[in-house]
Amino acid sequence: MDPFKICPQCAYTWNVRDDFLKDPSICLVGFQASFKETEPGHYLFNHILEGKHCGTTLAVEVEAFLSLHKGTMFTEIKFESPMCELHCTRVDDLAQCPVECKNAIAREIMQAFSQC
Repeated sequence: MDPFKICPQCAYTWNVRDDFLKDPSICLVGFQASFKETEPGHYLFNHILEGKHCGTTLAVEVEAFLSLHKGTMFTEIKFESPMCELHCTRVDDLAQCPVECKNAIAREIMQAFSQC
């Protein structure tokens, strides 16, 4: 079985998603939204290890965390629709979004992540 994520800077390996999420050296710094239904969105996490000179940013596809969502799964992207609040235009905007949109689900999931 492939590991969940390997840090490209220091080669630290998280074998499963839960280990990644529980690791205190990982914190959410951004969300790169998808603007088309066929593109994946990405969460951006910093890997901060004091004394090991790692401070890299890791991108992980939103799809790796979708099973954490227990509500309705929206499949449409409603970016730039009349109801869109444009949260997705700013990578560092980690706020929730009230729109029934695929990216709003990603925003809801990331509320449980440790933020920097």
